[in-house]
Amino acid sequence: MRTSALMFLLGVLAGFCCDPALAHMPYFSQAESIPTTGYEAVTLRLLHGDGIFLSDPARAVVISGDGRLLATSPVSMSLRIICEGTDLLRKCQAYDDLTRTVYQPDERQWRDSGLIERDGQLQNFPAESPSDFGFVARPATLGEIVRFEVTGLMTSWTTTGAALAWWTAFWLLLLPVARFLAGRGKPSTITTLVVMLLRTAGALLMIPMTAYAWLMAPYSALYLAFVVAFGAMAAHLMMGRRRQTTA
Repeated sequence: MRTSALMFLLGVLAGFCCDPALAHMPYFSQAESIPTTGYEAVTLRLLHGDGIFLSDPARAVVISGDGRLLATSPVSMSLRIICEGTDLLRKCQAYDDLTRTVYQPDERQWRDSGLIERDGQLQNFPAESPSDFGFVARPATLGEIVRFEVTGLMTSWTTTGAALAWWTAFWLLLLPVARFLAGRGKPSTITTLVVMLLRTAGALLMIPMTAYAWLMAPYSALYLAFVVAFGAMAAHLMMGRRRQTTA
């Protein structure tokens, strides 16, 4: 019964995490106002293309109040905008989680590249535009990497919760197998062997599903290490409490 319930949970999580992408038009997502000296109502936004069956490629763009494209960053598979400070001291920049690169808007390099947005609707996708004008790219410092990762964990707590549930389920499947192979589990019987094989098959099946989910929504190695480690800790505590209640 417990194995069946666990496999049902895996199916639900798999459906939640690995829903196939549908074709769609390019779109804007995150948008933040940034202070400037020569322009009014300027925003830093994320512009996404269509990744079809993979993650939607994104680039950071700077757009004036009248919808003119002023700057665009290189394309990334995992990009987000992080802002710090308030009012005139507000500082916004784009951060690539995979390459750990910071893209800082540089007003000195901005130029009018035509109308891109009107009334919130995308008018022209900058496919032919140079991929790096209007931004200064630099490697993130160690302090920024830690700060940005913590910010990401706090702002995407629903996604983090789903990832923790996924990896907890993975370790709940695999840890009993490890105990059995180490000789600390139940005595070897046909039923026990079948259960261990089913657990192993379930854990192995989760690996390619996890890889596909990563291709759909890439994240950093630090984020992966966090959810894997905490999932293992949660599974270990749950199994320890279960053994105490059945002892």
